[in-house]
Formats: sequence, C-alpha cells, structure tokens
Amino acid sequence: MGYLYHGSSNTYMETMQHTQGSINVVSPTYFDINADGTLKLTQVVDRYFIANMQTNGIRVVPFLSNHWDRATGEKALQNREVLSDQIAEVVRIYNLDGVNIDIENVTHEYRVEYTDFARMLREKIPADKEVSVAVAANPYNYQTGWHGSYDYSSLAQSSDYLMIMAYDESYSGSKPGPVASVQFVEKSIQYALESGVPKEKIVLGLGHYGRYWVEGATVGGNAISNQQVTEAVKLYNGVVSFDQQSMSPKATFTINEGDPILSVYGVALKPGNYTVWFENEESMRAKFELVEKYGIKGTGNWGVEMENREFWTSFSDWQKATQPVNGEDS
Repeated sequence: MGYLYHGSSNTYMETMQHTQGSINVVSPTYFDINADGTLKLTQVVDRYFIANMQTNGIRVVPFLSNHWDRATGEKALQNREVLSDQIAEVVRIYNLDGVNIDIENVTHEYRVEYTDFARMLREKIPADKEVSVAVAANPYNYQTGWHGSYDYSSLAQSSDYLMIMAYDESYSGSKPGPVASVQFVEKSIQYALESGVPKEKIVLGLGHYGRYWVEGATVGGNAISNQQVTEAVKLYNGVVSFDQQSMSPKATFTINEGDPILSVYGVALKPGNYTVWFENEESMRAKFELVEKYGIKGTGNWGVEMENREFWTSFSDWQKATQPVNGEDS
C-alpha cells in the first residue's frame, strides 16, 4: 500500500503512474477530524481519481488523521459512535474501499476507546471493504504514552491488517541517527507477532524520507524527503556513506553563504554543516527482506510522493521475484 499526503488530486494521479503497478492499495489524505471529533473531508477528495484507481485495480482506502493533535484525537475517540457512522456513510457515497485509521499521539488512557472505534468501523463498513490501522512501531514494548494506545492483538481482530509505522527511530529533537535501522524494524515485526497478530495481518511501513541535523543547532531532526536529499547532495557536493550495522545511508554536506538555496517543506536551508540520515535502495531492500523472512502481508509506503522515482523499478523487481511460479513459491 502507499500513502498520498502532499499534493493535489492531479499530482496524485501523476505520482501513481510512476509506481509501476507495485501499489495495490492507495491511501490518500481524504479524512481529517474537526475539533468536535466529527469527520472533515479534505479538499482533495476526487471521484475521478477514485474511479481511475479502481479501474486500474488499485483500492482506494483513505486514511483518517488527527495530524498528531492529541486533543482532536481524543475528541474523535470520545465521539466514535458518530464518527464511525460518518465514515461508513462517506465510504458508501464515494464508493471507497474502506478506511485506514491513523489517529496518533493519544495515550494509553484511550486504549479501550481506540480498540472500540476500530470495532465499530468494522461492523459498519461492508466486509468486502477494508478497515486497517496504522500503529506505532513498538520494539521496546512500551505500554504507556502514545505507544500504549495501540492494543495490537485486539485491533488486529477488528481490522484487515495493522500497518506498522516502522520509522522515526530518530525524530525531531533526537540525536542524529537512522530513520529506521534494520534492528529497529525487525524488533517491531517481532513485537507484533509476539502480541498475537497473525503474520497475514502485518504490513511493514517504509519511510521515504530522511531527517537532517545542522552542526551547532540546539534542535535537529527535521524531515526531508528522499528526493530532496538527492537534490541536496548534488547541489552542495555532498558525500553519502552507508552504515552497515544499521543498514542505513547517511549524507553530509556543507552549505556556504551565497550557495544556491534549497527549500525543504517551505523552509530554506541555512548555511552550515549538515548530517542527514535517510533511506535508499540498499536500506529499503534490507527491510523488504524482513517481509519475506517473516512471511508478513506486505509493505506500506509513507509517503509515495517523497521517494526517488527510480526506487519503484527496484521495488517492482523485488515483488516479482517473490511471486509464486507455477503455483510454487519462488
């Protein structure tokens, strides 16, 4: 599956054309949440895009997001009866293929309500449509904080699959480090299995972005797309190395006064010495091999518009190599 977050319906169409048929579920940003916990449809909802994807064999399963706003997420779960009714009705009206729940940053105090919300959606949305949940990666078995809001086992019973957000091992405010080391990712899969989630209900999230730190800055770790990392390395004569232990690439470059300006999500990068941990084909391949190793359902890509487009050629080849041949596993 793949998430579509940045852009418009027109750019969504173009983006999907580059995926070379390797995405069979697309999750656009159609469902936001109002302050009172009710459903808010975004401006990018487009019947033509939905129909076009479905004609090409791609299921359209929008994600429901509170954009990390705890108060909004809590209100949504408090108002889950009405919200689930609204989502089920919009799924029907727009002929959508289900919903992906992506409410984040509510705590263990809403664990029961979160599980109940997933149950309500599964009961109200037709069985031939999907209900899935994006869950925090939890390789360290945290039971409190925002990780604690996800009861993996119970959520799996009410959903078609859990999409593990197996990234942000390093984050905004943390020390420099990998977005998702192979150890972090593997432990996240193991936690799901140990929690009783069937392997066929586990989807591994892949992050198509990096995080950058500037020497001397008080806080670092802002996000940068893999596309932008490639652009920055080229623009500032950067150097890319690969950490074999974490199976993660790292770029370093220096921006001097008077150098060309590169904007990252609307913010111009200032002069300084930069360290960027990101993802490339080699690091993604290591994660894809874990999908094969554990026999889990597949991958979820966050987000489809942030990757280097060349990635899809390799990704498609990896998928083909794992397909059964003459009825037998290859």
